[in-house]
Amino acid sequence: MFKKYFNKVLGYNILIALGVFILLLLFVQSGLKSYTRHDESVTVPDLRGSSFEQVKNILGGKNLDWQIMDSVYDMSKPPMSIIDQNPKPNSKVKEGRTIYITINATKAPATELPDLIGRSSLKYAKMQLESYGLKVGELIYKPDPHLDAVIGMMVDGKNVTRKMKLPRGTVIDIILGNGLGDERISVPYLIGMPLNEAIFKMRGYSLNTGAVIADEGVSDTLGAVIYKQNPEYGQGNTIRIGEPIDLFVARELPAGVEVDASLYDKMDSIPAK
Repeated sequence: MFKKYFNKVLGYNILIALGVFILLLLFVQSGLKSYTRHDESVTVPDLRGSSFEQVKNILGGKNLDWQIMDSVYDMSKPPMSIIDQNPKPNSKVKEGRTIYITINATKAPATELPDLIGRSSLKYAKMQLESYGLKVGELIYKPDPHLDAVIGMMVDGKNVTRKMKLPRGTVIDIILGNGLGDERISVPYLIGMPLNEAIFKMRGYSLNTGAVIADEGVSDTLGAVIYKQNPEYGQGNTIRIGEPIDLFVARELPAGVEVDASLYDKMDSIPAK
């Protein structure tokens, strides 16, 4: 009898303890939800493009904190404007969450000017300057026998030195050769020479081959002989470096065309005018 009564009381106590435990658990969960604002969130605003002062006001109005995570330089964006953020715009976060921002630096980092003068073409120079974060400005052509060769560079009208430090985004004006120098030389004597030898000789004097007019029956143009040229060789006849000479060729010299081989190596430089 006593044992039965004891077991019954024990069972009631266990049920009461279990009920109290469940009530406490529900109370704690309810309080925790209230404390952490469960199911309540804030939409992260899009801060990109905003100024740093605007960001402080925007995030402050939403009970969000902020911290600068990084800085980069983009010359197309205003200084101290927001470039990126984490969490991303329109993300859902709790109030008090820290938003990490990347800002645009106020000063461009310095970069080294690549060594291009005297060793680069226009295409290569553009690629190199852009890879260093520099911009190509005006293309200025000056007399030089090498077309599109980089013969100088300038910033704001002043010549630059090799490997000097410049802010990223600096505009570089490139001075290029126009393929025609101011120096003049005597027109070379090419009559009687095979075309391939004449071309080789003209290259040695930085002259170009113009039109090649072959007589009827010429199958091997390079092996054909030159019987006429334009401009002609003659006392006082000059040509500017880089200019072309038109050549008339035949399988053999026409009748009446005489060759003076002593004139092949006669070339006089003429001062530029």
